[in-house]
Amino acid sequence: MLWQDITIAGTGAWIPPVKREHEPSDGTAEPSMAALNGFTSAAVSTNHTATQMAARAGLKALRHADVTGADLSLLVHAHFQDEDHYTPAPYLLRVLGGPDTTGIEVGAASDGGAAALVTAAEHLTARPHANAALVTAGARFPAGRWGHVRETGYVAGDAGAAAVVTRGTGFARLAATAQAAEPRLEFLTRARKGHTGGTGRPFLAEETGLMPHIDALQRSTRRCVETVLDETASKPADISHVVAIAIGSVVLDMVLAGSPLGVRSGDTSWTFGRHLGHAGPSDVLLALDRLFRSGSLRAGERILVISFGLGFRWTTALLEVTRDPAAAPAGR
Repeated sequence: MLWQDITIAGTGAWIPPVKREHEPSDGTAEPSMAALNGFTSAAVSTNHTATQMAARAGLKALRHADVTGADLSLLVHAHFQDEDHYTPAPYLLRVLGGPDTTGIEVGAASDGGAAALVTAAEHLTARPHANAALVTAGARFPAGRWGHVRETGYVAGDAGAAAVVTRGTGFARLAATAQAAEPRLEFLTRARKGHTGGTGRPFLAEETGLMPHIDALQRSTRRCVETVLDETASKPADISHVVAIAIGSVVLDMVLAGSPLGVRSGDTSWTFGRHLGHAGPSDVLLALDRLFRSGSLRAGERILVISFGLGFRWTTALLEVTRDPAAAPAGR
């Protein structure tokens, strides 16, 4: 899908304190599956909910874009199993929106952040008089429910992230997006009968991990990447930066091996994400915020976003930097 006059004008992130992964100090024990997958630490929120972190990130994004809540026609929020706010979008509207802003939630698991960007772009395209939309994402993974995922090879991190999508006023143009789905794999996250909560594993995917389904992950990733490259007449060598979900170096390497990019996890935003943990739908927005605020981007550079989430859904996006974004404080 090619886009016209849709840009990113600001980003924001709220990252709680980062705690290092604890490994045995005597050197005799085997490293954990999470450590083998490249994770070093995780952001852990003890006093902010996922939606509150998203709200703080959204405020930073609005300031970064010099946009007010009154300018927003849509607020689209990506979340995953938010037990603190059953209706997070109205909360965010109260905090960040204007009198004419509509709020909706997007539930696409780890693909939520990228999918919400597409939703915002569709909204602005369908409503010519709308000027701006705010995308937010928030994730919080309490240890009592999610601590065991280390045994399957990844570390869950807490964070909020946001981006302001505008019509033609931003510093990065949304050139093209592609989406795909493998609904035949939905059984992996279907709630099991008789599950009573606690520390158990209600989903089959939490026991098997993603490795048995790597062929499907590679296939859909390749199709989405090839689509945006073909539609924009881009070559892999034209891509300056790759932003990917922080699912781990081993899994990410295998997923990228199916694409035409010729890159590995160390060539992507994973070098940043490995320290925060996999923050669900916030991953790619966190990485974009860090990139846009770094002061290192230059006009003409192209950024490829590669996102996927349980269910399974994929979103890829190609962004072109239209002017040099100024460096700005990131994170908290």
